[in-house]
Amino acid sequence: MRRQFHSATFGLLIGCGCLLGACSSSQPANAGAGDSAATAGSGNTVGCRAEDADVYAPGLEKPGTAGHFAFTLVSSNPAPPAVDDNRFVVAVSDADGNPLDGNLSVTLDMPEHGHSGIPPESRFDSEQKAFILEPLRLFMVGLWRFSFEFEATVAGAPVADSAVFEFCVD
Repeated sequence: MRRQFHSATFGLLIGCGCLLGACSSSQPANAGAGDSAATAGSGNTVGCRAEDADVYAPGLEKPGTAGHFAFTLVSSNPAPPAVDDNRFVVAVSDADGNPLDGNLSVTLDMPEHGHSGIPPESRFDSEQKAFILEPLRLFMVGLWRFSFEFEATVAGAPVADSAVFEFCVD
């Protein structure tokens, strides 16, 4: 009986050691000198590859998926978006470039991890003619997807559109 207990304990210790080694987030040996742990390798490391996301720049604009409006990320604080609380200023404009007021919401999610973030508060700032979204709580490194939904009344009729921005956060 004692021998079986020692064999089971030894097997358990070996199994735990293997699992801990498999969960390591260290940088692969073939990563380039300029790579960080968040971007090195072939997608098996923590973080994401830059080519999988949008390149952050103030004023980054995306057309709405329905083609009604344009969505502009006027600014982000911090810039680029980073782990912790963030603040986005987002403008939505019509085909002529006129800023619009309406209802803007955003859904945060990490597509590679299968979980979402907490939706921020959204308010229209009439001086900036843009929406302030805060806090955007990005609680871990990786690819974050920001799915914007916008609805406004145009020529007396409700019109909706959406756009998606994706950023590597590290």
